[in-house]
Amino acid sequence: MKTRMIYRAVVAVVCAVLAVPIVSAQGSVKEVPRVFINPGHGGHDSNDRPSPFFNEGVGDTVAYYESDSNILKGNALMDILLKKGYEVATTRVNNTSADDLDLFEIMSLAANSGADMFFAIHSNATGTKRKTNFPLALYRGYTGEPAVAGSDEISALIMKHLHGNKTTSWVRETPVLAGDWTFYDWGPKVGLGVLRYNKLPGLLSEGSFHDYIPERCRLLNHDYCWLEAWNQSLGIDEWFGKSGDYGVGVVAGRILNIHEERKDSEQLFAEDKFRPVNHARVTLKSLADGAESVYYTDYLENGIFVFKGLRPGRYLLQAEKWGSKLLTKKEVIVKGNEVTYCNIKTSAVANM
Repeated sequence: MKTRMIYRAVVAVVCAVLAVPIVSAQGSVKEVPRVFINPGHGGHDSNDRPSPFFNEGVGDTVAYYESDSNILKGNALMDILLKKGYEVATTRVNNTSADDLDLFEIMSLAANSGADMFFAIHSNATGTKRKTNFPLALYRGYTGEPAVAGSDEISALIMKHLHGNKTTSWVRETPVLAGDWTFYDWGPKVGLGVLRYNKLPGLLSEGSFHDYIPERCRLLNHDYCWLEAWNQSLGIDEWFGKSGDYGVGVVAGRILNIHEERKDSEQLFAEDKFRPVNHARVTLKSLADGAESVYYTDYLENGIFVFKGLRPGRYLLQAEKWGSKLLTKKEVIVKGNEVTYCNIKTSAVANM
């Protein structure tokens, strides 16, 4: 049993079960913030809520599994936090049935990790025909009365940054923050199993709703999942007072054709009624040294592009379709530890 737990908990830098000191990104033991990450579920099992749907971009049915996007976010967050100088432990780095740990085992690993906060990563589903999309944070306790002090505060900070993501469409002006005892009517102080034995400040994040088809298309994009992890890290930075400690930024956006509407969803919100532009070429050029990066939007009906690890400064962003039809050309400013959003709305393309 101990060998099985060690295998699942080791993330290059920590063996929580054996109480080995967590090693920082620099390879030395030191007093820095420690974060315990739990990417929800594991493996393509029945509790993973598989959601097959017809995707116009590929012209076929695509299978979406929540555990796939959860592990993408969890691994991305681990990498981002390590680069920012945090210490990190996690419940899994792979996505197999063997990685789907028992809830009490997850809490045991967290308790023995020496972490300063617990963070469970999920996406949500209404399970009904009434689709929606907004970020939701759940912490142990009643709403406004967390069982572990600080859980409501860290939840608010992370949700603030998730809700600031402008590459998606939200249906609410603010994210939802709630205690699990209040949110779920399952009996007095029952709440979520993954938080039931948790003694660390922390939360379960439902970053968005994957049964809303436009959002599901975005969650199929690995860089969109990375962007959620980046925004999670910004909330964690605020909680630990490290907001100004990281020197590179991000440029992200989505490209939409305002003269073509989506046909693959029962319900659409805001700009999601427009069809994303597949396989557009986006170029970002530094005006300081002329260095260029290129990104191609995928064929999965999301129009997402993300440029990472950018030095602060002025850049020229240019997007075109098939190398001929110019969609936009604009100057953008990159700031350290921030996201610069550059959404593009165009009528200049046929979405082929």
